[in-house]
Amino acid sequence: MRIPLGIRPSFVFTEPPFKTLLVAGGLFAGISSQAQILITKWDFNAANLQPSIGSGTISLIGGTTATFAGGFDDENVGWRTANYPAQGQNNLTAGIQMQVSTIGKTGITLSYSVRHGIEAANRQSILWSTDNSTYQPAQVFTFAPQASGTGDTWYNRTVSLPSGANNQPNLYIRIVSNFTPGLSAYTASQLGTTYSGSGPWRFDDVTFSAVPEPATSAAFAATALISFALLRKRWRGSSQAGPSVRNGD
Repeated sequence: MRIPLGIRPSFVFTEPPFKTLLVAGGLFAGISSQAQILITKWDFNAANLQPSIGSGTISLIGGTTATFAGGFDDENVGWRTANYPAQGQNNLTAGIQMQVSTIGKTGITLSYSVRHGIEAANRQSILWSTDNSTYQPAQVFTFAPQASGTGDTWYNRTVSLPSGANNQPNLYIRIVSNFTPGLSAYTASQLGTTYSGSGPWRFDDVTFSAVPEPATSAAFAATALISFALLRKRWRGSSQAGPSVRNGD
């Protein structure tokens, strides 16, 4: 449709909503990406116990053994642990242990994926220490076993560690099997199955992260907001000139 010369359209977009959303979305995504600092991660994809990111150690405790097998959702590689204690024995002693440095870091978080074999214990305790001697509880994960869907199943776990884990040259974390409350016994992960120490826990994407210092977050947020304001001003300046009208087509 041709627009007669000397006539301006009566509609003027003050700011395209989609453009505003795209710019704002990009800025807030950038801020969100600064929400945590990655310290150390084990993804086991190289089929060894070296961290894929950062530094630290991961090892077996309490007589457990391990092999490498399919990772989270059976993609890539995970660490399959087994040979847990016999029924009614050695509560809170068997599993895996990690050691990392959190010097200069606060707001420490542990996250990981774990697959429970049908005969494995349904209850995990997360313990922490700064001397590898005295351990304190940080979190317990448990679920009610069902006839299906709870054994041979992956779970994603996240633990916000106590403030005592901040700024430590050596932070030790253990993930160990735990008796059912009120009983001196383990409960199998799948209903109708009997607990066995050979029931495996398979781990993947074991990750430690921290919250950036407030000054860093504030500086990034301020830069993002200033950039957004400049983009808005530039667009408004160009839109106030009005739409151009050409002769002919």
